[in-house]
Amino acid sequence: MQLSLVDCSIVHPYGILHDVLVRVAEIVFPADFVILDMEEDREVEPLLLSRPFLATGRALIDVEMGELMLRTH
Repeated sequence: MQLSLVDCSIVHPYGILHDVLVRVAEIVFPADFVILDMEEDREVEPLLLSRPFLATGRALIDVEMGELMLRTH
């Protein structure tokens, strides 16, 4: 799989998380997340993830390394 970004560059996903349960208000639905390995760009707004979402994904955050990992099992 390859993705065409808004700047017309082509990237290959690092991986895909399938059927992750996402809750919005009282609705829970499965969603797929495409994982990209991208360079840091201070001009781009960061993706904000809520605490409940991070808890559902059993997130591991390494601030020093700048990494966030969501476990699927």
